[in-house]
Amino acid sequence: RDAPAGSGGGALMPGMATEAELEQLREAEGEEAEVLYLRLMTEHHRAGVDMAEAGEEMAGTEEIRDLAAGMVEGQASEINLMARMLAERGAATG
Repeated sequence: RDAPAGSGGGALMPGMATEAELEQLREAEGEEAEVLYLRLMTEHHRAGVDMAEAGEEMAGTEEIRDLAAGMVEGQASEINLMARMLAERGAATG
């Protein structure tokens, strides 16, 4: 994959859309755009859950553990919502 948009190059962080993917999203319309957006955002949220779980495990303070746990819960809920939206559009979650 290419470097993420706005990164100035380098390694791609998990879950970040490439410039090519963002261009594809910009050019898409209607349901095609919706499906692409939902797939890209689902991938982004999955990486966010992984990062938040690591943060929750490694944090030295309850404040950060609680923040990370809330992020896991919120993003997992949004992943489930996006999966339902993809299914409604007849698209696989990927």
